[in-house]
Amino acid sequence: MALLLAHPPVGLWWTTFLHAPLLLAAVWAAGDEARPRAVSGLGALAGAVAFGPLIGWIAAPAGWVGWGLLVALQSAWMAVLAWLLWHVRSHRYVPALGAVLFTGIDAWRGIVPFNGFEWGAIPYAHVDSWMLPVARVLGARGITLLVVLASLAALVVVRDLWAIRGAVARQGLPHRPIAMLVAALLASALLVSDPPPPTGSIDILVAQGHDVRFWEDPVADLAHTVATNLRDDTLAAIGDGPSPDLVVWPESSVDRDPSSGGGAMLAPLVDEVASVAGELIAGTTLDGPSPGQDRYVAASRYVGGFHEVERYVKRRLVPFGEYVPLRPLIGWFPPLEQVPRDAIAGDAPMIMHTTHGARVAVVICFETLFAGIVRGNVLAEDEPAQLVLTLTNDASFRDTGEPAQHLAQSRLRAVETGRWVVHAALSGASAFVDPDGRVHDETQVFTRDTIRRDVPLVEGRTPYLVIGDVVGWTTRIGVLLLAGLVAWGGRAGRSSGGSLSRR
Repeated sequence: MALLLAHPPVGLWWTTFLHAPLLLAAVWAAGDEARPRAVSGLGALAGAVAFGPLIGWIAAPAGWVGWGLLVALQSAWMAVLAWLLWHVRSHRYVPALGAVLFTGIDAWRGIVPFNGFEWGAIPYAHVDSWMLPVARVLGARGITLLVVLASLAALVVVRDLWAIRGAVARQGLPHRPIAMLVAALLASALLVSDPPPPTGSIDILVAQGHDVRFWEDPVADLAHTVATNLRDDTLAAIGDGPSPDLVVWPESSVDRDPSSGGGAMLAPLVDEVASVAGELIAGTTLDGPSPGQDRYVAASRYVGGFHEVERYVKRRLVPFGEYVPLRPLIGWFPPLEQVPRDAIAGDAPMIMHTTHGARVAVVICFETLFAGIVRGNVLAEDEPAQLVLTLTNDASFRDTGEPAQHLAQSRLRAVETGRWVVHAALSGASAFVDPDGRVHDETQVFTRDTIRRDVPLVEGRTPYLVIGDVVGWTTRIGVLLLAGLVAWGGRAGRSSGGSLSRR
């Protein structure tokens, strides 16, 4: 419940400091004679309680079967976490080991299986907390590491002080957990780096055109309706005034290939906007080599009309949403009929170059969840991108907490990269996010709206852009090492209850 309440729509970020201690307390309560299956069950229960409601929005596009499978997968990771935590519960450095386990398990579930799904991780609840600047140095996972280290150290301090109450003069204070607590709090206060200074700016107009609550009032041709809304709203926003340097349309704005017969009616809409504005980056769905069987989820840059001059193809695809893993074996399953074509992943990071000289990194939809994808796109060339564009749809998730949860990811990526992030959502919420993670000009969901701002461009690199996800990789290795010690004994030995006990 602590992890669930930390995230939108509730948003009590401070409850993340209860998440790890409560799980460790439950593991302690299980005792030395607990069976591994029972301890794992505690973790699985914690996962179900947290992730079941948190990602309930996935049921709308994927069905309850898809939601159940995804919740079960996240709960399984929590079961592994609890099992490993039980084995280190009595170790003198349990706060540090626990911090490695919580952070490393999140890092593993971010890549395994089928590209991973790290939704609901601790740092995404901290976009309004004092710890957010840590991400500029250590990345988002650095926040997880310090939150868990501080909270578990505080729990151990309280436990030890309770155990020696009245005997402090004889036994002394519990210096190890106090030292770890102080170290975590000092690190969260001192690991702060200013974002790189801006070196220029670009005038950007974002259009948000999906105001159709299609589950209540179906529309015959939703793709054409939305694209028409975007065309009308963009031209109205420009009016007789100066054109922006760049117009941005979100993911799925052009939801059929405008170069093919089925999407040909969308081409004039793109042509009209790109002709008036001069330059348009639009989220497009394009036919693959076998149009009836595959497709690309892409962002296309149009200049001077319906002339595509650059294309970024989404690199990290959503399993069972954009493609079906093992389709020859499980493609018969009826719920998978809603994914009739498999998307083809892009094979390389890239930077788009606007006609005004700006270097732009584009990420599409849930790619915001993968810091490595964003960092890779920003650093795709010798000269890094100066700006990040996030193009997403989010309409499939209806009136839920998903848009706010998604925007939190863009806020973390803005801090990590030190760049402004333009978060363009087809149905909202769209916003501009500055390098300190602050949100500007946020729109409402399922409204037609446009936002426009002179967005600063940044040349420099943050510490995170330089060093990458060091915390993620080291804690992944730490989880494997601890799992190896648990499975094969290791030099640390085992207590009678099976823990790695070094009191």
